[in-house]
This record gives sequence, C-alpha cells and structure tokens, in this order.
Amino acid sequence: MKRMKRVVAIAAAAAMTASVMTGCGKSGGNEPAANHGGASGEVVSVDFWTAPQQVQYNFWESKAQAFNEAGITVDGKKIEVKVQQMPESPSSEAGIQNAIATGTVPAVSENINRGFAATLAASGAVYDLSGETWFTDVIEARKMEDTITNWAIDGKQYVLPVYVNPMIWQWNMKALKALGFDSAPKTVAEFTAVITEFAAQRDTTMKEIGVTHSFYRPSLTRPDQWWDRWYDFQMPYEALTGGKPWVEGNKLVLDKEGAVEAFELIGLFGNSIQSGEISSIWTEANPSVLVTINAPWEISLYRENNKVYGEDYIYGQAIVKNDGDIPYNFADSKGLVFYKNKSITDEEHAGAVEFVKWVYNKENSAQTDLDWLNATTMLPVRGDLNDNEIFADVMKEYPELAALAEAVPYAIPSIATEKVTDIQTALTESGTAPYMNEVMNAEPGNAPDATPYVEAAMEAMKQAGGLE
Repeated sequence: MKRMKRVVAIAAAAAMTASVMTGCGKSGGNEPAANHGGASGEVVSVDFWTAPQQVQYNFWESKAQAFNEAGITVDGKKIEVKVQQMPESPSSEAGIQNAIATGTVPAVSENINRGFAATLAASGAVYDLSGETWFTDVIEARKMEDTITNWAIDGKQYVLPVYVNPMIWQWNMKALKALGFDSAPKTVAEFTAVITEFAAQRDTTMKEIGVTHSFYRPSLTRPDQWWDRWYDFQMPYEALTGGKPWVEGNKLVLDKEGAVEAFELIGLFGNSIQSGEISSIWTEANPSVLVTINAPWEISLYRENNKVYGEDYIYGQAIVKNDGDIPYNFADSKGLVFYKNKSITDEEHAGAVEFVKWVYNKENSAQTDLDWLNATTMLPVRGDLNDNEIFADVMKEYPELAALAEAVPYAIPSIATEKVTDIQTALTESGTAPYMNEVMNAEPGNAPDATPYVEAAMEAMKQAGGLE
C-alpha cells in the first residue's frame, strides 16, 4: 500500500497556482448562515488533516490561507482553518482510529478511500452527506453525477472524492508494434490475439528487443499484498461484468462467471508472467515486459528518463468482452470526510463544511482542481477534464493525463466494507495464489480453467468477511 501514498510532482508543473478564490454563497435551509467579514471578534478554529505527503499539505495549506484571509464567518464568528498532516505510523488509517478513540480527531480530513469510509460509517464516526444541499451543488459543479453513485455505502454518501487514479493497462508501445499491433487491445479477443502473437515471437522478435516476459505481477501469490487485488482482480472484473459489485452490505454478490473470466484473463499470460521483483521496469532503456498495470504516480519519473507517451508506452483501457462495452476500471481514489466526535463542536463542524463548500463551490471548483492537478499530477474527480477549457493547456502538454482522464468516468472505488482486508486476503489465499501456481505451468494464450479456484475463493471470502 505504500505506493498508493506516493505523490510525484511533474517538474514542469510543480509550482502550484495558489490563487485567492472568491465567491461563497449563503447557506440554505437550516444550515448556519455564512458571510464575509464579521465584527464579533470571535473565532472558531477548524482542524483539517491532510495525507502524510508534503505536496498535499502544501496544497491544502494554501487553500486554508486563502479561506482564512477571506474572513468568512458562520453566525458572526470567523472561521479559521488549521492544517496539519495526519499521523502515518503504523498507517494513516490507524492514526485516524486512534484519534477518534482519544478525542483528538479533526473536524475534516482527506485521504479516505471507500473501504475505510465504510469502517468509519459503521461506527458512526463520519457524517452522511447525501442529504446536504451543498454536497449536491459540489457534485454538479464538478460534473460528478455519474461517478458519485459508485461511492455510495448502503445508499448513503460519506465521502467527497478528491482525486482518482484510474487503474488500467500500460503497454510497451515498441513491443506492440514489433508484434504487428498499432494500438492497445480493447476486447478479450484482441487481448488474446496479442498474447498469442507474443508467445509465437517470444524467442525471436521479442528477445531481440529485450522483452522477456508478457506481464509483470509478482504479488499475485502474496496474501500480504491483498490490496493489489484492487488492480489485478477488481479492474478486469469490473470491465468484464459491466461494473457489477462484489460485496453489498453483508452479502457476497460476486458474479461467479465474471470472476472466472477475470481470473482467466490474467491466466492467458501463462508462464510468461514476470513474478520476480524489478525496481522500475519503465525507466529501463528497453523495458523487459509487454504490459503492466499502470502507475499514474510515476508519470514524471518517466519524463525524467526521457520516456515519451505514445512512443515508449501507452495506456490501454480495461479489457471488455465486446467492442462498445463500457470499460469500467478500478479507482485508486480518496476523498474528504467530516468526523462525528464529542470533541468536535457543532460550530467546528459547520466551519469545516463552510471551508470545503468554499473550496469546491461553483465559482472555485475548477480552479481548485487545476491547482490540485498541477501540484500532485493526480487527476481530480471530475467529469469534464477533457472538456473544460481551464484544463486544456495541461491536457495538451501531458497527453498521458488526457488519456487517463478518459477512464475517470468509469472508475469504481474499492468495496465498501470494514472487512476489506480479510476478504481480499482470502481472495488471494484461496483464489489467485493457487490459480497462479497452475498458470505458471501453462503456455501463454492457454488459460487454465479458473472455476474451482473462484468457487474456493468465494467460500473463503464469505467466511473471512462474515458474509452471506
């Protein structure tokens, strides 16, 4: 999970625009009234925790400073936001849970994925946002109407998504062309054709250009790296099933046929999978694999090593059954939550809401998300990244980001259960690990039958997660 925390700034865009933003409408309904300025002299201090990454701290600190300077008040009291990084040891999730237990949790924090949000929601530690007018307004301003449905937890919304890394395929463009393909495969049939051709030319053309393996994935047999099932199981599963869920509440609703197809898609690589650890495949002069699962956080690293998108590598959509199917994928995505705790006053909560409203309101949201993109190179969760003129210059300069942005509307976050670790560990122990042992004895293009492994995994997942 360490790599999920890595943030790499694009060198040419590392200087973030810390614009002073304007515009904050009055709160509606029964919410406290917010205004600019105030004469009471009273101050409400709001704690905001960022991810344990300096670049994200810098981003939110600049927004807090701009907000504080705007002098916004709630019920006559000035709101001041104080920013700090959340504790990282032993994990940020553990740090938050400890803060909740000790009454030191902030009013609001970022860095929360859907799975951990489900844990927090189950214990009543965070607010449901789905009935809030301001939340609906932010969703509309960021064109997130389709995306936000995938964040629901038992029909409610607890997270305001901030960023998303759509996890799709990353292809060695030179190797694809050497095999006779001008673009990345989209369907199972096209994918199979590429792998079959790789097998035919493995000891000739591929060997000549230094490509020794079809796919790099050392963690498929490792239960201790359960989080990687988000990328190598959930990503293909979502695309092959039309975005079907696999856990809902206390029920395992995994589509068995879709799970078998997802297993067997990986199984097509056969014994050409590179299962040994390699530090950085894509920065090598001649990458030794045909394809990996993408790592959007490494974009600037590729550029530093003179790798050109479209020439050295390209992103390929999640593989679908038939041409025209929606290429759903996994969303490596996190967002903001508001905490419920006896140590947080109603005024502090209202102030936290006012800050987030101000950052993401209709007037400010696009600039906020542009600043975020420039600071972190991680795509903001928006439905108009390739259509909104404000992002045009960045997308033109970085076609790799534009390619990833096309996958954002179809990105589905992690399963919403507090038992995610147990469930995905069981999936690995009883499913992917033993299946890969058979795969590694098969020739590329001939995936072994995954049915018994999926059946065993489903039973183990039920037991581990206490699921029906």
